[in-house]
Amino acid sequence: MSEKKEIDTFQRVEDKYRISREMMKEILQEIRGHVHKDAYFSYTVHNIYYDSPDSQMIIASLKGGGFKEKLRLRCYEQPNDDTLCFLETKKKYRDIVYKKRIALSHRIAMAYLNDDVMHGVHNNTSEEIEFLKNYYHVVPKTLILYDRVCFSANEEADVRVTFDLNIRYRLDDINLTERGDEELLIGSDVIMEIKAMDRYPMWLVRILSKHRLYKQSFSKYGTIFRNRSEEMTAPVIPAYKTVRTKKERQICSVQF
Repeated sequence: MSEKKEIDTFQRVEDKYRISREMMKEILQEIRGHVHKDAYFSYTVHNIYYDSPDSQMIIASLKGGGFKEKLRLRCYEQPNDDTLCFLETKKKYRDIVYKKRIALSHRIAMAYLNDDVMHGVHNNTSEEIEFLKNYYHVVPKTLILYDRVCFSANEEADVRVTFDLNIRYRLDDINLTERGDEELLIGSDVIMEIKAMDRYPMWLVRILSKHRLYKQSFSKYGTIFRNRSEEMTAPVIPAYKTVRTKKERQICSVQF
């Protein structure tokens, strides 16, 4: 699994659709002639979202506007010390999502995020992560887990369709390990996501139109925060410290 997940910089359109399990079954029947199982077809995504103690990143995101950003640690299995994890920035400007990430072992990532022990990765992405970490004084806000199944289009190399099931979260004892007592976020509903570099193929447009499915804004972290904001917001005293003079390098173009 790690080979594919080690792509460290990319941009794309990511459109989300909240659907029922029954609708998911119908869509799977209709797309099966146009897609195939992804090389990494089924896995559980483990995420920790980081934010300032007073949750400024997600508050700004929920207020709307053209620019949103998040910082998260992600892995694709129940971790041990040596499990490969990805520390990511996710930035969205209008409809385009920009992701950059660095790969670290679980032990090194947790030491960096929780105890400020510096890792050995030195590049533009690590500088951006360091900027966000210091500027916001980030702390772990929530663990989010979900079971994902992935399909790639047969003829359009840039098109993927994924389904996130059993979306669940935890606000206490936040680490990447699933305990089994996490709370379901949207019940049995599924988040279907269409990821593409350009436009949708016509076969997909026809299926979406047939079922009158329209993309919608949905943030797993944002939904949790709306439901549990009092527990996830702590006052900050004093205000944010001044960080190093090196400016964050905003992503204007992305290499592939």
